Amino acid sequence: GLGAGAVAASAGGLGAGGGSGGGRVQVRSVVDGEVLFEARGTTPANVAPGGDDRLVVVCPVGKAPRVLQTAGRRLVRGSWERARGVCGVDSAVVSGADGRFAVVADGEVRVWDARTGDRVAELHDPGVRYATFGRDGGFLATAGSADEIRVWRLSSPDAPVLRHPLNNQHLRGGLAWDPGPPVLRYLEGGTAHTLDLTNTVTAAWRDRPVDGVLLSPDGRLFATATRTAPGTPTGPGTGTGTGPGFRFELRDTRDGRLIRTLPSSLAPPQSSDPVPQMAFSPDGGRFVYGVTGPGVRGAPQWFTVWDVARDREQSVLDLGRSRSGTAVTALALSPDGRTLFTTRTSADGEPSDEQWDTETRTRTDTPTGRGLAGAPLALSPRGEPVVGDNRVARGRTGRSVALDLVQGDHISALAFSPDGSRVAAGDRTGRVALWDGDLRRRAGVLRNVFPAPLGRTPEAVSALAFSPDGHTLAVGGDAGTVQLWDTTTQQPLGGPLPSPGERIASLAFTPDNTALLVGGGHVPLHRHTVAPARTVAQVCARAGDEDLTRGEWDTYVPDEPYRRVCD
Repeated sequence: GLGAGAVAASAGGLGAGGGSGGGRVQVRSVVDGEVLFEARGTTPANVAPGGDDRLVVVCPVGKAPRVLQTAGRRLVRGSWERARGVCGVDSAVVSGADGRFAVVADGEVRVWDARTGDRVAELHDPGVRYATFGRDGGFLATAGSADEIRVWRLSSPDAPVLRHPLNNQHLRGGLAWDPGPPVLRYLEGGTAHTLDLTNTVTAAWRDRPVDGVLLSPDGRLFATATRTAPGTPTGPGTGTGTGPGFRFELRDTRDGRLIRTLPSSLAPPQSSDPVPQMAFSPDGGRFVYGVTGPGVRGAPQWFTVWDVARDREQSVLDLGRSRSGTAVTALALSPDGRTLFTTRTSADGEPSDEQWDTETRTRTDTPTGRGLAGAPLALSPRGEPVVGDNRVARGRTGRSVALDLVQGDHISALAFSPDGSRVAAGDRTGRVALWDGDLRRRAGVLRNVFPAPLGRTPEAVSALAFSPDGHTLAVGGDAGTVQLWDTTTQQPLGGPLPSPGERIASLAFTPDNTALLVGGGHVPLHRHTVAPARTVAQVCARAGDEDLTRGEWDTYVPDEPYRRVCD
């Protein structure tokens, strides 16, 4: 990476540095010193040889970047020529693999591809000073002087995939990627720090995301929904049509193995933007799924209840047969699969909720008064209550009452503990509240769940999950942050876990409480080891199964007495 300095070298054997005259920069071969390129009116930080040494990127102060071939100095045309004024005295140019380069200036990082001439990404990164491309040019690491290190996936640049706080450490010499494994290093004082980015720079990323992903509460299965081509045959009760459909699949979380491709569902007729809807019962034994069409009233909305244990269809019902006929926005299913709770927006714009008997396929209750207010929706493992957006319904009447779950903002995620004794509610400002299982008493509010936002909009809570013993709460955000919390002390457990950097759609712990499972559109299943014994084993393996010396222990673990942990 290149922040500011007098000399920079490329991997292929070219060096850029200040010449003898003011404002002059030369590119020389480090083999024989031959001058291959010279530029005036700029600084060494604003000149960078390309990754393959065939190109040189120059950023003249007050102008747009220029890309030239080192042989013949022929100008390479591209969209960067329209970025007038982006180059400044304090800006810097960074080159990467496959013709990619970036200009760092004024809290922005602009990335272009010299091969295609197109702009790849534009990153909003306040305080950025250093930047460096990953080995294949698909990732970019950035840092300020004493803020945090951020890693960005350039194909999805809206938010960083990793935010590593520096905690008052001051970088000296920028950042560097390891040429082999996905490891990032930085120098601070006399210490070289290493960040393992295996879980961040994951090969499991798919450019075309699934349309929906949901982990079962018991952590044994995960479901995905993927749009299919028009006219695809569908399952019982749904017929075959010409509109788009969705393929629903159940997979094993241990190895991703396909368990069942479920009978698919067609979108409601005339729906231009169909949405798949899915829900597991609180114990994970039943699964309900279907497709709704926002803006389309009175059309069929076929939903299937699947018995997971017996691997068979339990019921198929049309949720379009309701008074409003509007799209279903959230679902909750009882453990036996007999009762289905739904929310939707009524004809007058107010949310309403319904209760269905899946055996008779009829609506059994339409509560009066304001409904549970749309997504999300959660049902206690005990069978009641049902919780929605600052509403709770208790008893068989289904009538909901208002309840300020967090601090007045809209609720974006809900979760019950496995035994139903606790409830967690997250809102769009990133706060999480803990309640008792009957929602009679609020136990506390977890503030500052996520790091400070890069922009003005805070990261919203998008997923929640309790560990099997209820002592740990996992919180996921819509910018990709995952944080563990101790529910007793209401304190965070370590820092944010590395993730692929997309909206966290679903969370669950494995039944043995050794791993946290994370689901997203681009990476449907991601795993983090959370059992202390297994974490220690992984750290020891990384260290060659050798214990720290007493001197090393005093340096890295000064507040604990020395002991051997890798035996």
